[in-house]
Amino acid sequence: MAESGALFFVLMAGLAGSMALVYVPLRIFLTATSRSRRLRLLQRIRRLRDELAQPLDS
Repeated sequence: MAESGALFFVLMAGLAGSMALVYVPLRIFLTATSRSRRLRLLQRIRRLRDELAQPLDS
């Protein structure tokens, strides 16, 4: 009976490890792309604000 408990533990630990190997890089990638998208949006807003602040040359 102790053998099946150890096998179950090893199986669950392996499953948790493999899930972590997939989740951690995916989480890092999604966070990085989200931050870069937010940064680009902020830069675009600043550029538009600067353009609106300048008088029209007509």
